[in-house]
Amino acid sequence: MLENLKNLFDQYSFDISINNLIAFFLIIFFALVLRKLTLHLFEKKLVYLTRKTETELDDLLIKAFKAPTGYFILVCGGYAAIGSLHLPEMAGTLDIADIIRSIFILAFTFVGLLLMLNLIDVVGYYLRKITLRTETKLDEQLVPLLVKSLKIVVVTLAVLSVLQNLGLNVTSLLAGLGIGGLALALAAQDTVSNIFGSLTVFSDRSFHIGDWVRVGDVEGTVEDVGLRSTRIRRFDQALVTVPNSRFIKSEIVNFTRRRKRRIRFNLGVSYKTSREQMVKVVDGIKKIIKEDSGFDHTFYMVHFTEFGAYSLNIFIYCFTKTTVWDEFLAAREEFNLKIMRLLEELGVEIAFPSQTIYLEDVNKQ
Repeated sequence: MLENLKNLFDQYSFDISINNLIAFFLIIFFALVLRKLTLHLFEKKLVYLTRKTETELDDLLIKAFKAPTGYFILVCGGYAAIGSLHLPEMAGTLDIADIIRSIFILAFTFVGLLLMLNLIDVVGYYLRKITLRTETKLDEQLVPLLVKSLKIVVVTLAVLSVLQNLGLNVTSLLAGLGIGGLALALAAQDTVSNIFGSLTVFSDRSFHIGDWVRVGDVEGTVEDVGLRSTRIRRFDQALVTVPNSRFIKSEIVNFTRRRKRRIRFNLGVSYKTSREQMVKVVDGIKKIIKEDSGFDHTFYMVHFTEFGAYSLNIFIYCFTKTTVWDEFLAAREEFNLKIMRLLEELGVEIAFPSQTIYLEDVNKQ
């Protein structure tokens, strides 16, 4: 390629005068200076003025327009500088004017695309603030998805616009893609399945961001829900990316949706416990649950259920009102301590695995 360009310059003389070269470099220089001054204006003056206002919109707009404005000045300067050279439109079979036009179409499209993406981020920021004021978390999940979708649409339109301006027949191109759509669909079965999985998540509202869930063998906190996958942070802090198609095929256990949390265990007391003591233990545990405001009183069970191998077993089944793990453990700890104090007051011992061995005197006839 370098040899072709060298041959081109050797074969054709562009006849660029010294005055044109001086104008070219002066325009480039002034474009760089203007960009520097403009960015300084954004960073110092405008930021200082926006600090006096209460709204965040002006700050976000300044950040959104800062980089695109700098690039726009450079592109305009480059366009004017190239124009000052007065290059010929054709050099043999090479269409110089068309090449320059194509380059600057790409450059201006890039600047416009960058500005649109920044403005979409501003809209997304305000949408997230609005969703935080609502009670439901569904809209909090939809905002990132909406922002991503808008960016995909804008990038797609920008690419199609560039192709159209470069002289390509976009209609024929899209028709060609339609002919190959069947092969593409077969190759993208997993992607389509993941998209339907995300629609299932949003329609069923099975979980929200921040919920503690279990999907198959993955358990943790939901951090992000996308079109293709959902990111779940396990309790060992590992981040697991779960394809959304799994939500169609697997059951979802949402621990955060529990209205209360269960306590269920067997309390074994020794066989030395008398009938009167057993009745007092059962009634005492029921009283502990009933008098504790941290327990749900709509349903609970405390019963002497069986004669175990080495203990008399009392079945305890109740629920705490809190579902927060730390608060639940604190409530359960206090419950256990109250049971221990009750047993100490009644003189009842907690049983532990033991065996009684009887020795027969064989000398007795």
